[in-house]
Amino acid sequence: LLSGVLDFALNFPPGLITGLLLRWRPLPSVLLGGVTYISSSGIVAKVLAELKRMNNPETPSVISVLVLEDLAMAVYLPLIAALLVGGGPLRTILSVFIALATVGIILLVALRYGRQVSKLFLHESDEILLLTTFGVVLLVGGLAHRLQVSAAIGAFLVGIALSGPMAEKSRRLVGPLRDLFAATFFFFFGLQIDPRTLPSVMILAVGLGIVSSVTKVLTGYWAAGREGVDRRGRIRAGMVLVARGEFSIIIAGLGTSIEPHLGPLAAAYVLFLAILGPALARFVK
Repeated sequence: LLSGVLDFALNFPPGLITGLLLRWRPLPSVLLGGVTYISSSGIVAKVLAELKRMNNPETPSVISVLVLEDLAMAVYLPLIAALLVGGGPLRTILSVFIALATVGIILLVALRYGRQVSKLFLHESDEILLLTTFGVVLLVGGLAHRLQVSAAIGAFLVGIALSGPMAEKSRRLVGPLRDLFAATFFFFFGLQIDPRTLPSVMILAVGLGIVSSVTKVLTGYWAAGREGVDRRGRIRAGMVLVARGEFSIIIAGLGTSIEPHLGPLAAAYVLFLAILGPALARFVK
């Protein structure tokens, strides 16, 4: 939890301050803070798997930071959505309360009854297991969306709830689809960006990327250090957290209607760090 607090304190301000310096309104500046705050769980998980670092001593610290970031989105996204539609204080508080209650209930079920839920859905047939997994993800994601929580957060919480053989088989079956859907997601985002708008924001995006890369490295270094990991492992933890991706894109997409420069800046920023992050992770062995 302390690592998560430090993560927010180091990585949210670069985007927020940049937005304010650009003389944006407070809300798009807060959105840019969210873009710089959250690492890409998908890219980080892929890099850890490809580099065979899942059993490294620093990896639990990295995963803890990523989980806390994703849970923070369960509060951040409903709050931003309420502010974007112009809701009053009561509506905003209600949205955040519903989000917190939804996440709390799902987490309670995951922690106390995760094994029972996993045994209930486990089946020898890969087809039945795959369809069951997708059915649960769609159901929980849909309910979360109806309750003003991101559907992605709902799906994430389902992943937390599954454990044991059910989780192992689901990873094997869904892995190729994960890569396909991730590529489709980034492709669709690319369709919304005019390449002619990127050169004008690229220098700012690279500068912001360098600053927020340093703050992410400091986050990972400190988080792994608290677990007694050696210096090289701390550096690996920091480097692998640099990449930004899916949630940064989602956040930027929310604010394009109120700040037209947010989309191109976020696109250039994510593009830069999605390339730089894995490269840095491979550089430190």
